[in-house]
Amino acid sequence: MVVILYQPGCQDIAHNTASELGSVFGDQVTVAQVAADSASGWPAELSWDDLLIVVYKDQAFPPEGNEFIAKYLQQRSEAALLLPVALDLASRKPPAPASAIKALRYDTTASGPTGRLVNRVGGMLGLRMQGRDTKIFISYRASDGTAIANQLYDHLEALGHRPFLDEAKELDGETKILPGTPVQKQIDDALSNANLVLLIDTPAAPASPWMKHEVDAANALLLPILPICLRDPGDSRRGPRFRSLVALQRWIPIQLPPVTNVLPLSAHQLEQIVGEAEKYLCEIFRRKCRVPFLVKKEFISHGFAWKVLDERLLMFESSKIQSLRLQTKVLSHCSLFDQIYEPAITRFIDFLNSTGRGNYSLFIYDGELLPSPQLQELVESQPKDVIILHHQELAALIDSNFTTLGTT
Repeated sequence: MVVILYQPGCQDIAHNTASELGSVFGDQVTVAQVAADSASGWPAELSWDDLLIVVYKDQAFPPEGNEFIAKYLQQRSEAALLLPVALDLASRKPPAPASAIKALRYDTTASGPTGRLVNRVGGMLGLRMQGRDTKIFISYRASDGTAIANQLYDHLEALGHRPFLDEAKELDGETKILPGTPVQKQIDDALSNANLVLLIDTPAAPASPWMKHEVDAANALLLPILPICLRDPGDSRRGPRFRSLVALQRWIPIQLPPVTNVLPLSAHQLEQIVGEAEKYLCEIFRRKCRVPFLVKKEFISHGFAWKVLDERLLMFESSKIQSLRLQTKVLSHCSLFDQIYEPAITRFIDFLNSTGRGNYSLFIYDGELLPSPQLQELVESQPKDVIILHHQELAALIDSNFTTLGTT
């Protein structure tokens, strides 16, 4: 549940925020509004997706509201999600119990269904899709990325996120992990508890075997990667240095700062990175909620039973008994990436090979419908029994008894 705790005089902002969250996330997120001067207990049982938004305009925050915040933090400890939203630039410091969390300024760029406030809420909830310990995994090369990684970690933590700073990095030929410790296992364990990889793509990054392993492991986990591409001022090249990530068509271009004694990234660059990360996390959260919901609804409406095979990887099974001797079984993957990301197709095929195939195997994507020539090229590069389609095409596919929409 998302609870909007608002200071007297902030009712309109609270109401508008609740409406914006409802229009974006629908019935996947429950939103309640609570007046700070009459707040009592949390309006529902504790849940994994609880998030408290505190809307305030000055330091005269009601004591009942302060008590509400303090109790919320006490009950959830490190698992608490809290987002202070400041309406007045002159009063940016949140109410006392939330003073350790940096506030989000409410302005025209923060409001609206696609604005910064909704993106941050979606990003924070998206990090909870896999449990309370999920994190933003920061991947970097120690030789030229340590200062940026540390700065980004501190900034994310100050905003209330739970970043993980990978310590399996080369330092004068050695890793920071203690001798005798399985480095690869530590990396894999951390990635399994992450929901996004921020990859600090510096000039030395591609030479790191650990970063290459992290990219491969993240792709195997269907874990989204957001490259932060840092280049020298005279370098006109664009995109990630890691070839497998170019297909994402998503990265943050950052110009490398000159060698000085100041912090490597400016406040504007840090906000640019966080803004893009939160936007991406919000998209991921919406896809994880929306696409499986639509696919499940379509199968059930056609008389199929629905079963979750792997919630983390978004692998599902639909089955329908046609007669005493005939049953149709369909294995589906609902991709969380925009359009089609080939490592996700590879992972789906690996999953099919390890679990056994059904009568049909569907790779279901979101985003814009791919033009026929581009889709045909993708289909021809994959095993013939994997059907690639947009979720909007699913009803027609089922109605046609799984004719592959003009492809073979």
